[in-house]
Amino acid sequence: MSAGAPGGAAVKARTFCRRSVRIVRTVIGGGIAAVMLLSNATQETAAQSAYEACVNNASAVYDASHAAECKRFAEQTEHDRADCLGQLKLSPSYCDASYPSRDGSPNCKLPAENATTSDAAFERARYRCARENGTGQ
Repeated sequence: MSAGAPGGAAVKARTFCRRSVRIVRTVIGGGIAAVMLLSNATQETAAQSAYEACVNNASAVYDASHAAECKRFAEQTEHDRADCLGQLKLSPSYCDASYPSRDGSPNCKLPAENATTSDAAFERARYRCARENGTGQ
């Protein structure tokens, strides 16, 4: 038997063990990285879902507020027209021209100052949703 043969086997065994350990570490490290990526993706999905729910709620509030303003403006205009005719006893043509009938449906076109205020409130709500849910949108 040669003197180098047993030592050669030991070197081969140590090399094999080191390679095996590196492979196991790589597999475990990759698995941890995969778990971390999956966790981050789950958190991002949850944050996106929470953001969308928040924006949907803000949109529902905006729609309800817009509809209420449409109804209020239509009723106010009708009331003002009735006062023009009844209390002020002005001509129907004057009152009709001064207080034209307004669309009281939920999708009416609001005066610019009211629409701008409502739109700004909705944008603030969207910004708050993004801030609260960390989506950065």
